[in-house]
Amino acid sequence: MASTWHYGLVARWWAEFNLDGPEIEYFKHVIERSGEPALDVGCGTGRILVPCIEAGMEVHGSDASEEMIRLCRARLSSRSLDTDLTVASTHELELYQSYPTVISCGVFGVGTTREEDLEGLRRIRKHLTPGGSLIFDVYLPGENSKDWLTWSKGRRPTLPSRWSKPDTRKASDGDELVLQTRTIAFDPMEQYSVREIRIKQYSDQELVSCHQYRLRLNAYFKNEIQLMLKTAGFGRVKMLGGLGGSEPTAYKDYYLMVFANIGT
Repeated sequence: MASTWHYGLVARWWAEFNLDGPEIEYFKHVIERSGEPALDVGCGTGRILVPCIEAGMEVHGSDASEEMIRLCRARLSSRSLDTDLTVASTHELELYQSYPTVISCGVFGVGTTREEDLEGLRRIRKHLTPGGSLIFDVYLPGENSKDWLTWSKGRRPTLPSRWSKPDTRKASDGDELVLQTRTIAFDPMEQYSVREIRIKQYSDQELVSCHQYRLRLNAYFKNEIQLMLKTAGFGRVKMLGGLGGSEPTAYKDYYLMVFANIGT
């Protein structure tokens, strides 16, 4: 099972506040073009999955966090909706159904080793029907990102870094949740960092609870991803720079959208 921080107050934060974003409509259109039923790998609390089902699509979901799946199921139930949901890490995925479309948003390289990421691609490939497609995103830092600076000796970060500015939000029950993150490890040779997240819960300005977790984040380059997909058995691979559908451009911050097909 992947080592994830999506439990306790972190899972609650995702369920309460991680509800929108342009990726929702983007992946709706992807599923419309590529076919149903679709599988949302790393569906979390249903940010993309639930709107798709509300739109009448058949989309199933999987996630490494049992708590995130529980919250996703509760969100569906509150709307009198239902679908197949499975607790499983991507590299342990073993379902009894194949799909013409598999989507995954904000999941690749999160809480895993590089070996597990490659195995995850192999597992997804086994769950695709002939001609099926995998569509997922990978963040690539550009010229405006500070990530590249940490690769040079003179800019080596002091770790752990300072906690980020508190992000304070009011929960549905009136409690206040305060989120902060920091980096506690960075390895440019192995291309990963370790982030730490802390969420404090306050009721009537009194601290009720504090949850703190760590998460490994793997960094990948464009050609690495392409090679991994070929190794995992994918045929055609296309990469686009962000949701706009343009070709990837150097020195630009964006999420690389990856389209991998198992057709010949």
